[in-house]
Amino acid sequence: PTDPNRAAIVSGSSYGHGTNDAGFHAHKLPQRSIWEQLTETNHTWLNYWDPAGGTGPDSGYFTWTYSTGNNDKIVHLDQFYTDAAAGKLPEFSYINPSCCGVGTTSMHPSGLISDGEALIKQVYEAVRNSPQWEETLFVLTFDETGGFFDHVLAPSAPRPDNQTYTESTPSGEPYTLTFDRLGGRIPTLLISPWISKGHVEQKGLNSDGQTVSYSASSLLRTLGYLWDFEPFNPRIEAAASFEHLITRTSPRQGSPTVLPSAAAFTA
Repeated sequence: PTDPNRAAIVSGSSYGHGTNDAGFHAHKLPQRSIWEQLTETNHTWLNYWDPAGGTGPDSGYFTWTYSTGNNDKIVHLDQFYTDAAAGKLPEFSYINPSCCGVGTTSMHPSGLISDGEALIKQVYEAVRNSPQWEETLFVLTFDETGGFFDHVLAPSAPRPDNQTYTESTPSGEPYTLTFDRLGGRIPTLLISPWISKGHVEQKGLNSDGQTVSYSASSLLRTLGYLWDFEPFNPRIEAAASFEHLITRTSPRQGSPTVLPSAAAFTA
């Protein structure tokens, strides 16, 4: 589900949560997150979000964010466009689209894909035309797949912690999830003038030199290499990093400054 998956992206774990329960928006998650790590190491960050739809920002899941007063770094998405135009984006900008339903931009059912594509266009153009374009890696990813089936079996993965989640199956039997495998595949785009054009890759190397599937934890593994911090848990430590894709010695020219408009949805 949305909230556990998003927590995994920014902390490497959902801390045993398997549903979108009230704990997320009551700031109940105790584990270390990217927000805490960046603050302790003096890296700047903002969590830009669109409150339409009623879901909270991802940094708000964590007890640390509010207990330390860092919730002042949660700002409206409109501020992102202002900061990008002025060349004042922080070192780590994290964007939450509006979610979920008709009129929101996350592409989550029953929202329209075209509304999400319109948001992507706006964000890309803001970054591309920012004075900070040549200092930026734009990572576009999703918190879950677009359906309930994937013909590729999800590989196993180290457990991030000792937390489990148990619920009843349709037949009434208990099922316990130990968080020892990945989920369905999701698309992720890396957009930067420092990355070669049109490269496609499904697997990468982890710190043990093993070729493994990329995962939600790959972002944290990459940031750990970039900003010199240790993995928060075994899941992140075993994740493939994508820093090796930043290969160019000079910024690539010719990236479009304007994207085509999203095709409107028609029933």
